[in-house]
Amino acid sequence: MEKQTFEPNETAVPEGTTYQLFPTPVKLFELEEAQMNAELAAFFNNHEHFSRSDQAQMSDVTTLMEHAPQVPALYRLEGLFLGGLKRYCREIGWQGEFDLAMQMFPNVAPQGHYVPSHNHVSHISAVYYVHTRPSDRPLLVSDESVQDYWRPDEGALILHDPRFNASLQGGWQYHAKVFPRPGLMLFFPSFLWHEVTPHGAPEPRLSVAANFSLAYRDIPAYERHKLFSC
Repeated sequence: MEKQTFEPNETAVPEGTTYQLFPTPVKLFELEEAQMNAELAAFFNNHEHFSRSDQAQMSDVTTLMEHAPQVPALYRLEGLFLGGLKRYCREIGWQGEFDLAMQMFPNVAPQGHYVPSHNHVSHISAVYYVHTRPSDRPLLVSDESVQDYWRPDEGALILHDPRFNASLQGGWQYHAKVFPRPGLMLFFPSFLWHEVTPHGAPEPRLSVAANFSLAYRDIPAYERHKLFSC
């Protein structure tokens, strides 16, 4: 096949205008909550439910708030999640009155545990880290090469480019890594694919995830909302 070349004198085109239309806002909060973390860690480490072999698979079929009367620290954590959600919503332009569905569920990760790539069935998701092994890595790294994606960084939360299938073709391959520490609270859109790499600490890594689904209350009169099942 004959190899074609392009002449160096290419046709001139105007500068054009670039629009960054689809940003993916991720918001981090660094909180000082040593007492709350100690109470939550004691709850996770001592409750029989979290030592079951299937606790990871069953973690999101209930809500942690059913334990709040016995573990008041969960009320504190719920308040922090709601405060962070309000700030996140304002930043992405969601304003008004909403009906909010909220779920909090635990992530008790024993040594070697990892979470494969996934996203969540909600609008906004968050995670709060109760106990992790200390890391000397930056809190968030977003300028790695594609090759660095495959480096087995311990206990990293990897956030994928939301153009998930496009990234498989190359040229659009972007990712970010979060190296968490106790007190970190992170918010992101639920459609964002993410995964967690294995950790090697002998003690469990403890975090709490939250999902939020919001529906505007001031809907137009012509939109009839009814109970429906199928």
